[in-house]
Amino acid sequence: MAILSGINTRMSGKVGDWKYSQRDGMTVVSQMAAKKSVSKGSYAQMSRRVQWANLVNLYQAFAGYLHPSFENRERCVSDYQMFVGVNVGNPEVYLTKEEARQGGCVVAGYQVTSGSLPSIAAEMGEGGICKTSVQLGDLVIGNDTTVKEFSTAVLANNEDFLNGDKITVFVAHQILDAVTSIPRVVIKATDLVLDREDEVTLLRDTAQAVGFSSVDGCLASSGMVDGAIVWIHSRREAGMTKVSSQRFLVSNGILAQYQTQTKKEEAILSYGGTIKELYLTPTSNDVEVAHVNP
Repeated sequence: MAILSGINTRMSGKVGDWKYSQRDGMTVVSQMAAKKSVSKGSYAQMSRRVQWANLVNLYQAFAGYLHPSFENRERCVSDYQMFVGVNVGNPEVYLTKEEARQGGCVVAGYQVTSGSLPSIAAEMGEGGICKTSVQLGDLVIGNDTTVKEFSTAVLANNEDFLNGDKITVFVAHQILDAVTSIPRVVIKATDLVLDREDEVTLLRDTAQAVGFSSVDGCLASSGMVDGAIVWIHSRREAGMTKVSSQRFLVSNGILAQYQTQTKKEEAILSYGGTIKELYLTPTSNDVEVAHVNP
């Protein structure tokens, strides 16, 4: 901002990028901030864009199973929007435009649910077998295990579970297309409603062994998972579905190659973006230089 004297003292209005106004009998001139033009193909923007496709394709792979998955979302926001929003950049996975167009997808440690129920912890053990924090006491799951026996074991050893709660398991199998070698994900779901009165139904008739097996007295996978797996605890209460907050537990041999800087740059270039960082260009749009004339 500047205060002018001389022949300019009665000016007002705009001239180019300069704005003239009268204040206390003086003419004040200031430079208006020019609107900065940001390229749609800038490095920062493209770094995020090349992650969206993987999230979109992964969500589609759930085929509608992942609902309702975000307990406290606003009505105007969908589960899909929440899923993409919470997972962009966490973790980062990059697909080229062609990989995305052909439905490519790489499973990573994405968050799939968010809610108020306590989370089910899980860890990778010997032989790639995944073991959860759900305690089963002395129950060893076999082909003759009934829903009642399983439910009773869960309810007796885990205070966070109630009769009628559900345990859902998603297994994301990572595969490569036989012709194009583009990565794809096939998601399979299995679930069980806890019912300590059902002494007739066999556990294996309603829940697959891949997510409903036992290891060291805990609920576990039946073997090594080539991709990712997640256990989700849910409950119907007061007309709404409550869920536990969960992330995929990942054992994916191809994941690392889709997280490198080289893959990131390849993906950005495939969309017509630039990989040159503008190190000296400020991100701010506001520039105001003030000179006061005596």
